[in-house]
Amino acid sequence: MDLEPWAAYGLELQDLGPKGRGLVAGKDFRCGEVLFREKGFRAKSPEHLALEVLASAEARAQVSHLHTGPLCHLEGETDDEKFSRAAMPEPCPTEFPRKYSKVRFNSFELNGCCFLPIMALFNHSCAPNAAITQLPPHEECHTAMVVVAEQGIARGTEIVYSYNSDCLFVPLRERRKRLLSNWGFLCKCSRCQVEEEAGLEDDEEEPPEMPQLLSWEEVDLKNVNLFQARHEVLHHPGIPFSERKQIFSAQLAAAVQLAPYLHPSLGTIYEELHDLCEASKPHTHAEKVAKFFSELGETGNALWPPTGK
Repeated sequence: MDLEPWAAYGLELQDLGPKGRGLVAGKDFRCGEVLFREKGFRAKSPEHLALEVLASAEARAQVSHLHTGPLCHLEGETDDEKFSRAAMPEPCPTEFPRKYSKVRFNSFELNGCCFLPIMALFNHSCAPNAAITQLPPHEECHTAMVVVAEQGIARGTEIVYSYNSDCLFVPLRERRKRLLSNWGFLCKCSRCQVEEEAGLEDDEEEPPEMPQLLSWEEVDLKNVNLFQARHEVLHHPGIPFSERKQIFSAQLAAAVQLAPYLHPSLGTIYEELHDLCEASKPHTHAEKVAKFFSELGETGNALWPPTGK
């Protein structure tokens, strides 16, 4: 009997209780290993993507097992935004709403709207141990799920990634709001629960002052508000160059502290800031991260060095 596609990669699909199904490591994985590769479907919008799925019997079978989100997103559609029902392939009149919902709640932005039926089985976490990255050829929907936790992933551990990388660097309340709005669930991942128990959801801090924005030697892991404040003032025209340079360095150090695992967002931040960053341990680490994801994007293979900290 043929193996399920994920089983061939050493992954196991398990029932994880209240959160539903998820993919679990069936063996130990090192940081930098590719967990799974998949070529999916791409279109300019979830609506066009749903039509593409409906047009393929194979795709309809692949999408049948996925979560169906609230159908309220179909309300208020207009002719120019959606489609003429007459233009939809059979049996769209009855299938389209459910298929659209499945595609809408299991797709992501990657040079358009991408749908990956197997990748959709991986669950979300605001403290991910894996990440999706694009593979060549970049004009197609070729992707890989890669181990990004520096300590690797031990056998029996659920493999999780962030549905929205930007959520990694925003406070708990805003993070949950975005996830609830886009994917229809209240995040209860380990990070969200720890922050909720610490009362961070109710914190209303005063805006940080300039000395706080300039300092990066003592970065508070929980202070994502400070990270946001730096981001807002990075390109403010009234800030002297010397202070701007310090803020850039502080922002990179904070990114490393807030996301101590490898992640494409950290590589992107480094690429944006490296020319103005002071030489530092965070600078060196982020440089390695940027190189890691650059090589992975070019070749489809990369492995974080065992001594890569």
